[in-house]
Formats: sequence, structure tokens, C-alpha cells
Amino acid sequence: MGPKFTERFKKIFPEIAKASNSRLIPFLIEDVGGDENLNQADGIHPTAEGQRIVADNVWKILLPELTKKES
Repeated sequence: MGPKFTERFKKIFPEIAKASNSRLIPFLIEDVGGDENLNQADGIHPTAEGQRIVADNVWKILLPELTKKES
């Protein structure tokens, strides 16, 4: 979709997280994206093993939020 789109796309989620005071998962498919052993034949969707890694990526951000004590 071109470099202009890519640059805008990369910026939008951090901007939304900041504006909504939300946590951001920097790269949801970290350690999965681009690894053909962790993706299905379509090269897009993770395998079961890849899904576990994606879930761990989410959990690293979510767990501290769930266990925060209100001050």
C-alpha cells in the first residue's frame, strides 16, 4: 500500500493508545510474523504454536493491568 500508508498505519495505534490512556501491544505477532514454521500455509495466520506465542505477547501487557492495585 506504499510507504505513506505504512508510516501512517504505524503511528495510528500509539496515538490512539495515548489518547485513550490505554496500553499498547507494540508488535502483536512478535516472534511469529515471518516465521514460516509458526504460520499456516497462507503466510498470514499463525499455527497453534504461533497462537500461543501471540497469546503470551498479549498476556505480558494484560497481566500487569489486571493485577494493578488502585491507588
